[in-house]
Amino acid sequence: MGSKVFGKGLLNIPAAAIVAVEKLLRPATKPRPDAVKCILVLQYKLALGYCVHLTPLFEAIKRQRPEITVIVATWGMGVSVLRHSPYVDHLIETPNVLDDFSGAVASLRRQLKMRGLRPDCCLTGVADQRTKIGLLGAAVCSGWRGGFAILPSLYQRPLTYNRGISLLDNNLRLADLLGLSQKALEPKVFFSSEDAAVARKLVEAARVDGRPVLVVIARGSGELPTEWHDERWVETIRYAHNLLGYNIIYVGTGADVAALENLKALAGNIGTSLAGATTINQLAAVIALSDMVVSIATGGLHVARAAGTPMLVLGLAWEKPLEWLVEGRAKMRILRGPDVEKAPPGYLLDDISVEWVTRELADITRLFPPDDAARKARLSANLSDVDLLRT
Repeated sequence: MGSKVFGKGLLNIPAAAIVAVEKLLRPATKPRPDAVKCILVLQYKLALGYCVHLTPLFEAIKRQRPEITVIVATWGMGVSVLRHSPYVDHLIETPNVLDDFSGAVASLRRQLKMRGLRPDCCLTGVADQRTKIGLLGAAVCSGWRGGFAILPSLYQRPLTYNRGISLLDNNLRLADLLGLSQKALEPKVFFSSEDAAVARKLVEAARVDGRPVLVVIARGSGELPTEWHDERWVETIRYAHNLLGYNIIYVGTGADVAALENLKALAGNIGTSLAGATTINQLAAVIALSDMVVSIATGGLHVARAAGTPMLVLGLAWEKPLEWLVEGRAKMRILRGPDVEKAPPGYLLDDISVEWVTRELADITRLFPPDDAARKARLSANLSDVDLLRT
């Protein structure tokens, strides 16, 4: 359909009417995956985990069909996560469509036209099952639409979430819509040489006496009860520092500065806090250059997974690891209590003891001792000379 038919009043039109108008204005055609040369992916429902877990899709497309032009329209954190990705050709930042629908439509139309881009299809991942996002696709793309949606009628090729596989693997089902393999790939957060240089200075300043570095991710990014008791963190930090020989780096957002300084003080001022001191890309480089991560289930955990650093995860008893994590991996050990339906009042990962964490931390350190070659390999694997904001 001529996408310009849709204007500011689109939100006031029932989805069924939009589909009916579309059928009148454009003859029904069966989507042909082999004919796709240019795709538009919409990513607007942002949380760090959602952003990171969509990255394998872009790699899957480019590895199998490198001639396809991959466009991602997003905002805020989504731009940071993908800024240096070699698997994305165009990164378009617009207003958040969930807050400013007409502004997002106008901005995306303008930027697609300016770059001479005409997507053959528009896709949405698991997180972006929002009617406004589907309508944005209808407004800017004259090709077919596919992916996850609250209103499947807006899509020619809708998908329904499969609870038997991970969020990442659900996202990779979008590759199937393009006739591509859904082979599992790991998420990636790329960083520039400038990011790596910043990270190297920060990590080396914390690597006192040449000791290995352990990254602590102790504060949650949302309102869900994901955090652990401070006194247990203190015992774990002291054990890691005094008995295993780690220097400690605390990472988090600007909102975590006071809480992490307090945790550091409780631990006897062991370690260095980088809360609020890094971008997402620099954080990925900091973690790649470190030797171990201990993390609660929060956004930074997914950046750590993308970096490939050995990690101990303090998981949630009320959330199945399948959705976000991979069990049975030597480099990613997940600790969690017995399954519960929901978190009890005041829950602070109560089922995870200090003894359990320190025992597992010592074991994973034994299996993956600090190694400079491993740090260099992780840094190299995620280093990129692409900057999609400068092209």
